[in-house]
Amino acid sequence: MPPRESDDPRERDLSRRSNNPSVSIWLILMAIGLLGAVVYVASAVL
Repeated sequence: MPPRESDDPRERDLSRRSNNPSVSIWLILMAIGLLGAVVYVASAVL
């Protein structure tokens, strides 16, 4: 009998994360910061 998706810890973690909007906000802020760092490094190198 194959395990249900709800038994998969990754699936549970994903559903729990989607119920927490603050995590996605931090993810967006980190992505913007990372993008800014990449642009800064690229402009320093070029």
